[in-house]
Amino acid sequence: MRKQLWWLSVGSLLTLGLDSAAKFFATKSLENPVEIFPFLKLQLSHNLNIAFGIPFPQLATILLSFAAILLFLYIYTQQTNQSPLATTAFSLLIGGALGNLGERIVFGQVTDFITLWFIPNFNLADTALTIGIVLLLLGYRKIFPAG
Repeated sequence: MRKQLWWLSVGSLLTLGLDSAAKFFATKSLENPVEIFPFLKLQLSHNLNIAFGIPFPQLATILLSFAAILLFLYIYTQQTNQSPLATTAFSLLIGGALGNLGERIVFGQVTDFITLWFIPNFNLADTALTIGIVLLLLGYRKIFPAG
């Protein structure tokens, strides 16, 4: 169990660190949009809302983020199969949630900088959360074997 928690911590901190570095770079470097491909560009924006720009009270968003992180930790520690897939998925979820939560607490908003087709701007924390959820869904039977 200790080894899995170590890797969960490392993965979460790595995700948080990459997200923070990318947001710092975006804030300092993206005065003008940069097109990477016709469907992908880097464009700085700030989001006061929750996912997909849905308006929601700031305090409620912060409290929900804390609750989600605690729930992820609880679910991870309660499962009997803490496989590398589960550790990776929960590391991405916790690190991504911490990345956006930290910005909300410190700046009152989240820095977004990736624009993909018609999807609202997002960041690496959002990407980590999405990948973490996809991994949980794809590996559900392996991560949460019927008991």
